[in-house]
Amino acid sequence: MKLTQQHLKKHPEKLERFNRVRIWSGEWHMWWRCSAQGYTGHMDEAGVFDAYDAWGRVAHCGPEKKISLVAA
Repeated sequence: MKLTQQHLKKHPEKLERFNRVRIWSGEWHMWWRCSAQGYTGHMDEAGVFDAYDAWGRVAHCGPEKKISLVAA
């Protein structure tokens, strides 16, 4: 399951559907790495975040970043 940042801004209650997530950057077409330190093109190298922690890291980003949270 995947939800975009823009959708979550309108429907924050949907964050409850997630436990652990990966963060996708549509701007770079890459995944955020563990501890949000850089990007990777390989999902198996992507960081896995608590959903609320991930939301706290990306909620402020602008729509040009094209951020999505993807269930891990």
